[in-house]
Amino acid sequence: MKTEILQGLLLQLTSEICEPEELSNNRKFFLNMAKFKYDDYKQFSPGMRFIESFALWLKQFEDLNDRKVALDFVKNYLVYISGPELDLLVSSCYADVIKPILFNKVSLELGIPEYMVSLISNSPKFKSLLRQSLFCGLSDGARIEIFRRSNTGVLSHEQIYQTYELSAKRASKMQEELVADQKKNLERDPDTDEDKFKVLFLLDDFSASGTSFLKYSTTEKKLKGKINALYESIYTKDDLKDVFDLENLEIHIVLYLCTEQAKTVIEGNFQKLKEEYSLKNIPELHIVHMIPDSYKISTVNNQQIIDLCNKDLYYDGHELEDKHTGEVKLGFSGCALPVVLYHNCPNNSLSILWAYENAKFGGLFPRVPRHKEI
Repeated sequence: MKTEILQGLLLQLTSEICEPEELSNNRKFFLNMAKFKYDDYKQFSPGMRFIESFALWLKQFEDLNDRKVALDFVKNYLVYISGPELDLLVSSCYADVIKPILFNKVSLELGIPEYMVSLISNSPKFKSLLRQSLFCGLSDGARIEIFRRSNTGVLSHEQIYQTYELSAKRASKMQEELVADQKKNLERDPDTDEDKFKVLFLLDDFSASGTSFLKYSTTEKKLKGKINALYESIYTKDDLKDVFDLENLEIHIVLYLCTEQAKTVIEGNFQKLKEEYSLKNIPELHIVHMIPDSYKISTVNNQQIIDLCNKDLYYDGHELEDKHTGEVKLGFSGCALPVVLYHNCPNNSLSILWAYENAKFGGLFPRVPRHKEI
C-alpha cells in the first residue's frame, strides 16, 4: 500500500477524534516515529509497516472514544526498544556491569583501592580471574554475537557460549583452552584453583515477570526456571563438576532490560536456591537498564486503558490463552506493560499491542509465539 494511501486512511480514522491542530501534530509525530523506530519491528508481515498496521489497528475500535484512548496510549505511553538501543545495552554490558564486578573482587583480594585502575587491570590476578570467567546466554535473546564482537581482544571466544546448557564435551574443551591461556597469563602452570572457572555470567535480554528465570512452584513444592536448571546441572551431575570451582563459584545474572516486578520475583527465590543446593554464594542479579513499576499501566495512571483492555470486544481468549498463561488481557502475569521490543513484542505487555494476527482483534505489533502448534 502506498504511503499516500496509508496516510489518507490514518487521517480519515483520526479526523473524527482530533482537533485540526492535533491532527497535524499527530501526523508528524507518527510519521517520524515510524521512520526512526516503529518500521523496524521484525514481526510485521511482508510488506507491512507501522503506519499501515496503526491504521488497521485503529479501525478495529469502532467506538470513537475507545479509538481516542487507543491513539493517546500509543502516543504517550508506548515504550519501544529499537535494535540500536538494545545493541547499545549489550555492547556496554561488559564495561558498565561485568568489569566493575571483577575489579571489586580483585581489589578486595589484593587490598588495592578500586580507583587504581591500571594497577588492577594489569595485575596477573585480574587477568587470571577474567579468564576464569565464563559467559553464557540464557536464551537466543542474549545476543551473544553482539556481546562477543563488542569485546574482541578482551575476552576469548572460548569463554563465551551461546547457551547455558553446556555439554560435558564442550565444557571440557573450554577448560582445556582455559588452562592453556592461564599458562600465558601467569607465566607458569596454573594451580588447582586456577584451572577451573570461578565466575559464571548468565546473559539475557529481557525479563518482565521473572518466572521463566526462577520461581517456586507451590503446587509441586520445588524451584523451577532456567536458573534452577543450571544449578541442577552444575551441582547435582558429575559432567561439569571438574569444570567449575564449585566451592567458590560465583554466578551473576545480567539482564539488559528488566522490570522491578521481575527483579523482586527472581531475587526473592535466591534464598531457596541457596538452601536447595547448599550454596556458599547465592547468585547476584545485575540489570543494565531497569524498567520501573511506574511504567506499568495501572488504575492509578491510566484507568481508561485498563477499561479498554478489559473489554471482551478487543480480546480473543481462544487464540491468546493456553494452560500456561491464563487470561492475558493485561499481559502474562498481569504485568500490564506498554513495552515493545523491536524483534518481538513480549506477551507481558497489554494484549491489544501484541495479539496474534489470526486473533479476532489483532495487535498493533503482532507477536510471534515462541511455542506454536502446527
